[in-house]
Parts: sequence; C-alpha cells; structure tokens
Amino acid sequence: MLLVQRFTGLIENHAESLSKRWAEEVLSNDLTAGYRSFSRQELHDIVFSRFRTLGEWLSRREGHDRELSLNFCKIGGERHAAGIKSSDMVYSFMIEREMLMSYVQEEGIITEGIDLRRALEFTAELSHFYDKAIYFALVGYEEAARKPDERRSETELDKTFEGFGHWLIRE
Repeated sequence: MLLVQRFTGLIENHAESLSKRWAEEVLSNDLTAGYRSFSRQELHDIVFSRFRTLGEWLSRREGHDRELSLNFCKIGGERHAAGIKSSDMVYSFMIEREMLMSYVQEEGIITEGIDLRRALEFTAELSHFYDKAIYFALVGYEEAARKPDERRSETELDKTFEGFGHWLIRE
C-alpha cells in the first residue's frame, strides 16, 4: 500500500503542473471543444483541487461515496449550465484519468515486479474513482437538463445513489 500512497503523493505534489497540462490538452483536443470558452486558469482550477487531494478522493472512509456522488452531480450540473456537451465533459474526465496514469508510469517509480502489482492496484483504484465520477457527473448533468417541474426530488436522487451501493463499495 505504501507504493500506492507514493503514486498518490506524486500526483498531489505535482498538482500544479498536472493541472496546467490537463488544461492545455482539453483546450487543444477537438473532443473537448466545448471547454474552449473557459480560460486556462478556469480549466486549471477545475482539476487542481481534485489532483491536490487525490488521496482523500481515493480513500474508503465512511460517507465518502455519498460525498463523491454529490460533488460530481454538482459538477455535471455546472457543466450543463456552462453549455458543455455531456460527451465533452466525459472525455475531459477520460483525459484526466489517462494523464494521471501516464504520469505515474513516466516518473519511473515502478522498478520491480511487486511494484507492478501495486501500480495495477493504483490503476484499478483510479479507474474505479473516475467511473464513479463520470457516472455521477452525468446524473447531475441530466438532472440540470430537466425542466424545473420535472426535476427529481432529493429522495429520488438518493435512490439513484443507493441503487449503486453494491458497486460503489469495494473491499
């Protein structure tokens, strides 16, 4: 588990440069063209805090999945309000995930077979996190796209979250 923490720490410690790198990629990629209305600084700010606190996002503490779902539902609603297409939003998350996985590999921390196993664990954790993030961002996006009188109540949104309890909680 220490190596997984080193991977996470590496990303957290380089959040600034990674955020800039992500912003450049999103601005130059045709599959995220909707983000071109954002400044580089706005794009940087979108991911900086997530990168800076990645260890917390990957943690398995009590209530964490609920917090994650609410946060990414909010992000999805914000992207809808900003006029970003849902496909652009999803692809921006995919760029984010791939960039973090590539960065860890580029840094050359993996030197032995046991390291490779830990790297695979980290990749699985990161992928699991982004799968949840993408799903709940889409839930928030779709909710924001509904007419005000068609929006689901908080109780109905709770059912969405509860319906995925078996998937969200991994041991």
